[in-house]
Amino acid sequence: MACMKHKVGILTPFLWSTPSAVNDQVLALAERLTAEGHEVTVIAPTADRPAVEEAHRRVQAVLTGERDKVFLPGEPFPRYFFAGATYAVKHTGSLKLIAAPPELIANIDVLLGAEDFDLLHLNEPFVPGLGWSALRHASVPLVATFHANPEKMRPFWSTRPQLRRLFDSLDAAIATSAAVRDMAALSFPGAYRVIPPGVDLEMFGPARERAAGPPRIVFAAGLERRKGLGVLLRALRLLGDAHGDATLDICGNDLQERRYGRLVPPVWEGRVRFHGRVPRRAVTGLLRQADVFCAPSFGPESAGVSLLEAMASGAAVLASDIPGYDEVVVNEGTGLLVPPRDVRALAVGLSRLLGDAELRRRLSGHALRAVRRYDWERVTGEVLEVYEEVASRRRHPLPRRRRQQRELFADFHVHSHHSKDCVMPVADILERAREVGLDVVAITDHDSAEGGLEAREIADRYGVRVIVGEEVKTSEGEVIGLFLERTIPGGLSFAETISLIKEQGGIVYVPHPFDRLHTIPSPAVLRENVTDIDVVEVFNSRLAFPGFNELAERFAQRYRLPAAAGSDAHVLQGIGTSLCGMDDFTGPDDFVAALAESRIVRRPRSRIYLQSLKLLQTTIAGSAKDDGQVDSPA
Repeated sequence: MACMKHKVGILTPFLWSTPSAVNDQVLALAERLTAEGHEVTVIAPTADRPAVEEAHRRVQAVLTGERDKVFLPGEPFPRYFFAGATYAVKHTGSLKLIAAPPELIANIDVLLGAEDFDLLHLNEPFVPGLGWSALRHASVPLVATFHANPEKMRPFWSTRPQLRRLFDSLDAAIATSAAVRDMAALSFPGAYRVIPPGVDLEMFGPARERAAGPPRIVFAAGLERRKGLGVLLRALRLLGDAHGDATLDICGNDLQERRYGRLVPPVWEGRVRFHGRVPRRAVTGLLRQADVFCAPSFGPESAGVSLLEAMASGAAVLASDIPGYDEVVVNEGTGLLVPPRDVRALAVGLSRLLGDAELRRRLSGHALRAVRRYDWERVTGEVLEVYEEVASRRRHPLPRRRRQQRELFADFHVHSHHSKDCVMPVADILERAREVGLDVVAITDHDSAEGGLEAREIADRYGVRVIVGEEVKTSEGEVIGLFLERTIPGGLSFAETISLIKEQGGIVYVPHPFDRLHTIPSPAVLRENVTDIDVVEVFNSRLAFPGFNELAERFAQRYRLPAAAGSDAHVLQGIGTSLCGMDDFTGPDDFVAALAESRIVRRPRSRIYLQSLKLLQTTIAGSAKDDGQVDSPA
């Protein structure tokens, strides 16, 4: 078990005031993490108005400056933040979506901004509402768990390609079963960890003594047709009075009797009991006294939590042979599996179990041993392993330094005529840098350090300090090396290029990391190499869409990476249009520490104007070069 203690926010999109299998898992995980010494805050919607009003008061106190944090020091963990209520919106005839009002999302934004979480754990991240808000605005590493089989959500997801980019921003994705993973991966390809749901083996342990009497069947599920209650009641008709003393307990929804009561065979009258919605403790009691737990669902299902709870309670399980359930139950080993929707096969399975006590004992014994794999202690440990991996990517905050009296102004991303798409002479760059008040300029030509080396030789004439850099086009996107002494070849992998920068004692600077109009590394590549990244460019003057800079800023915040600005100038008029105000530094050894408390200075100029100048100058230069090539033979 990991020993580091984490401050974790766990978010669920489902109303906390309404029973939910996902919320049961969230609560159990929060309590066990708290018992391990972690600081856990559950973030959820609720219909409990007093709880929402309390959250509003806390948010108001932060917004008015009355206090810095939403929660006061000393409040016990796990803590609960109920941001507001959600409501269902019909999307299609069979699909309802959860909608979150703006006020609710705004409250969560305040919480995420005020509480310094180490990471945020999202449950069902692409249920519209809370999860999307966290993905867009969180400045901490993100873990997500997909619980339910998302087959019904796929048509909705397929019409929203932006969700793919949101998925890419996740640091880790967990699926509760291979079936959930495989279905989610159809819409969001990527690496998933399969961590099954947890089961409280003490709460659902077998009864010490079972009540004497006829065999008892239990069905515990919702009202949905796919849960198979209608199939079960039709199977009873085929059984007839072959097991005339057996009983069936049905629980899950108060409308079950109204909808399905007419299907109860006359011979089973008085032996089928509809309990409706019952408290969780009551379900536990029913399972402990059950001989058979029947789950005739015909899908889609997820990880079969109800099956696991029945197995832990000592009941013999009879379930449909569908993805998800077949990961929990081994046919003829820990239970019986029958084809879905097959009334006759279900009746045969019931008859076998009701008529053979020894078979029930054998299956139950195997199941009790197998279900230990789902013990909450083990599941919590696996989740913590994911937390550890994700949290390790985040830097420790650099110690605050006493600010120096003199502030340097630096532009860390400038091109010269050594770049194919730029014609600025090095001397003109240094002259312009002096004119606009720059103390430091980094020459970062495409796949060449020659411009920086040339500039460094003449820098003293202009009173401007030069950092030798290079913008390297790797096979996975661009990266800048600062404080170089020689050119690094392009075309290598991102990691190989970083290694060569480090070999020269250089600084790894990631330019415009989310500008999809440039050749950029994927989010996965950035995460894989984040511990070797020294600086992130959070403001680039040449980006067409401000949102790309915002994403870069959020990425830097998420991993506590020092942030910088660069003009990405290709014409003289662009130099210094964005720059950093920072403390002095002597070289790469103290550069990052000096940059950690820098400020971004924006001097915006029309991007269209700058781009037009670049095109004009490169076109004229290209024409002159062509003319020279024609005339030279003569």
